[in-house]
Amino acid sequence: MIPEIGHIFLILAFVSSIMQITYWTYNTKNLNLLALDILKNGVLINCLFILISFSILTYSFVVSDFSLLIVSNNSHSLKPMLYKISGTWGNHEGSLLLWVLILSSFTFWVSKKKQINNNLLFSILGVQTLILCLFLAFILFTSNPFERVETIALEGRGLNPLLQDPGLAFHPPMLYIGYVGLSVSFSFAVGALITGKINKEWAQQIRPWISISWSALTLGIALGSWWAYYELGWGGWWFWDPVENASFMPWLIATALLHSIRILEKRLIFVNWCILLSILGFSFSLLGTFIVRSGLLTSVHSFATDPSRGVFILIIMIISIGGPLILYALKSSIFKEPKVQFNLLSKESALLINNLFFTTATATVLIGTLYPLFLDALSGAKISIGPAYYNATFAPIMTPIILLMAIAPFLNWGKGKSKNLLKIIALLTLTSLIAAFSLSTINGSSIFAIICGTLSFWLFVGVISDFFVKIKETKLKITKMGSIFLYISKIGIGMNVAHLGVAIFLAGITGEQFFKTEFSGRKNIGDTFYIEDKLLEFKNFQTLKGPNYQSEMATFTLYQNNKFIGYLKPEKRFYPTEQSQTTEAAILTGFWGDTYVVLGDGDNQSGWSIRAYFNPLVSWIWSGAFFMALGGLLSFFEHKNITKKNIRLT
Repeated sequence: MIPEIGHIFLILAFVSSIMQITYWTYNTKNLNLLALDILKNGVLINCLFILISFSILTYSFVVSDFSLLIVSNNSHSLKPMLYKISGTWGNHEGSLLLWVLILSSFTFWVSKKKQINNNLLFSILGVQTLILCLFLAFILFTSNPFERVETIALEGRGLNPLLQDPGLAFHPPMLYIGYVGLSVSFSFAVGALITGKINKEWAQQIRPWISISWSALTLGIALGSWWAYYELGWGGWWFWDPVENASFMPWLIATALLHSIRILEKRLIFVNWCILLSILGFSFSLLGTFIVRSGLLTSVHSFATDPSRGVFILIIMIISIGGPLILYALKSSIFKEPKVQFNLLSKESALLINNLFFTTATATVLIGTLYPLFLDALSGAKISIGPAYYNATFAPIMTPIILLMAIAPFLNWGKGKSKNLLKIIALLTLTSLIAAFSLSTINGSSIFAIICGTLSFWLFVGVISDFFVKIKETKLKITKMGSIFLYISKIGIGMNVAHLGVAIFLAGITGEQFFKTEFSGRKNIGDTFYIEDKLLEFKNFQTLKGPNYQSEMATFTLYQNNKFIGYLKPEKRFYPTEQSQTTEAAILTGFWGDTYVVLGDGDNQSGWSIRAYFNPLVSWIWSGAFFMALGGLLSFFEHKNITKKNIRLT
């Protein structure tokens, strides 16, 4: 009976959203405060109904209610509690319910913002509710999470063992926050087209939502990459998989939007460009949803293989993307921008070039992602576009962005001359040449390693220099703890932290991509082998029993310069319920790199197949992503705290 209550609340939310859309459409031209309050109350009702429905589905997973098809197919009574809960969204139906829960929560959050103009807020809530209604229809008509089974099984089939991992427990919710957050900037853009009004306040109000979305996408992508690195056992962290690209493309557009909205906020120019990017950001989120759930792909990342669901998502895309683009084509000409002049060496020029390269990079990834799918659909030919294509196309496009990233903070707005620009460029050039020379002396360094490492150092020096220049120019003194936040707002540290994260990320890529060393062979217990200057000794092999799996584990002792460093215990796990096997890599992480060992097949007679890697600076990749996300969050709080006048600085 409890699951039926969840289903009923989902239906009520759908009916409520239809009523709200009808009411919104009827009152768009004759808005009054009563109509706005009614729509706000409707948004709250939707959020509560969906929250109740999602809570009931989660409860069904926790208590292992195998009368539900979704629980029977994706859970097991012996699963650890974390994976019972994450099993709620570790499937197509449950993940969609999480999506609409986040969407309704964001819509409710927007409805509480009193700073937004009433006409604009009314349009934003209407567009958000329309998106919610479309996805609720998708769930109810094609992907009901509360579907019952005819015969209740004693046990469930369990969750895909690859998904029984903390990284995958938090990766999807974080991505959905990013995807859904872009729906808010999308609704802001459509709302501006409907009302025909846009100003600097509009840019100030939309920027925090973009910052939240961008930070969440950054963390979500990083978590997925981290999971692939330690769970799949192939030693890599990014493979340009179509599903990886599906999350990366909205991130690229969101990055361009985050920079372009800064121009609009400061100078009220590039209005139409910002609106278009806002529409495209969420459009690429929907494209990613289509790729993952349409049945085009068979992957551990993909949720569904039913083509009928793909058709439904395609209809949602046509409505959600086609309608706003048509509206944009019809009404974009109404926004009159002031005639603003600026130098080639100005912030406006740098940010415009930044946008050009980011959108070109997005187009490059889009072609590489969709071309094999289109070719397969049209002719049945199977091709794969992998790292070689992206290394040859994407990497060169990003190089000018990194160069500009270090210089742009020192440029002025408009036609004003930038102080000390030549000195900064000279400093960056000199230190980068020293870095390039140092990298060239390392054994195994290539021209690409030197370029990538030098770019990292170029950006690092630029970020640190800008940070100290800001502190010097601000001339603020902190007299109490509460003033720190306004101080941070004043110097704009969020951008510095995010750019510092990019520099750290590039350093990690340089080490992992160009200086990795590898060992592969068969070893018996007692054998030793070297990886770099590290000695590994095969100590023992044992069979263990986990909570819901059986494990074969090897133990290796790691020494460096005759000094004991630690143990590495790679595993092969077999899950009886799912009849599936996984490889659990053993990783010993250090500041300068990871020692990574994978256990293969073998026995006492012939030995075991062993693969071992030393991945220099690989953890810097995820550290850099963390700093990038932190910078985005700091930008959000900077926006919030800069308006607080009650904090006194002296």
